[in-house]
Amino acid sequence: MFFKYTLLLLAGSLLWQPAQADVVLSASPSNCVTLQQGRECHAQIQASWSIQQPATVCLYLDEQQLQCWRNLTSAQWQWHFTDVQSRQLILWQMTPSEQKQHVLATTKIEVSWVQSAHKKRLWRRF
Repeated sequence: MFFKYTLLLLAGSLLWQPAQADVVLSASPSNCVTLQQGRECHAQIQASWSIQQPATVCLYLDEQQLQCWRNLTSAQWQWHFTDVQSRQLILWQMTPSEQKQHVLATTKIEVSWVQSAHKKRLWRRF
């Protein structure tokens, strides 16, 4: 009987995983709208993040490093976004030697447009 309960406890502890630390990454606005497909979209983006334990983290736009912070649990950062396509915003935890260790959170900045670049005009001049 003791052996049976020990196996159940052992199996339960192997299957139980602690909840991931709450990590929040947000970008505002998260959608940038331009008039026509293919034109650069411009927006002033406010990024903010928070984690439970102090760490060294860096904010990346795809592979481009934007900003790093040391031993903080939260921060905000603002920059001027200019692009023709949607981009991934990534919060990386860094090693002490400032190498990427693992991704803490991601969010996306969507680029959309009002008109397609290939739309023909329907009016004519006489």
